Amino acid sequence: MINVKDSKVQEVLEIIHEAIIRKEKRGGRLNEEILTEGKIFSVICKDFDMGPRKIVDCMEESYGYDITVDEVIKLLRGAKMGIPGERKEIFKWADRVATSFSKAILGDKKAFEEFDKIRKEPAVNGEKRRVQERVANIIIYEKYPEIDVFEDMERLLSLGNTLARYLFFDIADAICEVYDFPLYKDKEKDKQDHQGKKKIEKAEKQLSHEQALKKVVQLENTLERTDAMLQDLQKEFDVQLEESKSKELAEFFAKLNSEKYGCILDELLVVNKGVDRLRKSNYELPIEINGLLIMVKKLIQFVRDSHIEPIMKVNSVREVVASDIEYCNYDGSPFESPEEKKKIKVISSGWVYKDKDLQISRPKVKEEK
Repeated sequence: MINVKDSKVQEVLEIIHEAIIRKEKRGGRLNEEILTEGKIFSVICKDFDMGPRKIVDCMEESYGYDITVDEVIKLLRGAKMGIPGERKEIFKWADRVATSFSKAILGDKKAFEEFDKIRKEPAVNGEKRRVQERVANIIIYEKYPEIDVFEDMERLLSLGNTLARYLFFDIADAICEVYDFPLYKDKEKDKQDHQGKKKIEKAEKQLSHEQALKKVVQLENTLERTDAMLQDLQKEFDVQLEESKSKELAEFFAKLNSEKYGCILDELLVVNKGVDRLRKSNYELPIEINGLLIMVKKLIQFVRDSHIEPIMKVNSVREVVASDIEYCNYDGSPFESPEEKKKIKVISSGWVYKDKDLQISRPKVKEEK
């Protein structure tokens, strides 16, 4: 529990609130997908092992959201959090950040140093994820809801990765400013502008006792960071533009394989395999259907060239536990425990856009009695 009645804590929270408002304005129009992602992250804060089905239930319970398992999976994959183990590592890292923050905001310098150290660490196997600072911000407010004195949670959830990352810097700066801890520097920006860094460090050493000049240094640092943030926002926009193109392609193939259009992708596989079997048995195909077979071959080639691939092999039989088919449409009796094994047969392969790891349609599997 953080004592939000403490005057210095209040000062820190006010600075953070102002930073959130600035970031919200910088973000412009509300992006519903980013907000939904943020709310998914907030419910996972309650259970780091939470899977897509439970997330759906919690989204309904916490936010009244009507969201499907497929939509949750798609959003998690888009955030590079589709693998449960890696997702858990990100949240565990963020939880450590939040714990050290809770002490640092009270003026504990040792805790701040720990906070400063942890927040710069990569969250997953030595790899820094774009989403990790965003998760850290959310878990801080979820774990210590008393600090949300300005009712900023909705604004916080609506910030994308880049804005959340720079808010994360602002949170550290707020503690530095109030308790006069060493000012945080953006290392990436310092590398880009080494001379600027030296100039600021020199100013800090020479003028550390003069409040006005110290403020100038802070403003210079803020200006540099704003410039870096604008560059990062442009990069994020470019990534989002590329991702939107990928999603449009995936949606096109998803429609092709929908029941409305007769599951065309699945049927292409069935027809192709059927023709191959007939040819292997030396069956003479009527010459009248040659044109149709050529069209089927060309369609299959088009699908392959678009990097659309089946996920499972149709008619294959395998033994699975419930977690193995979490992302499949399962027809059969319920699994009574996570360890229970059942034999299933693949009815429909399911399809994935390989380049972006986007699932187009889910495999359909049926229990073998």
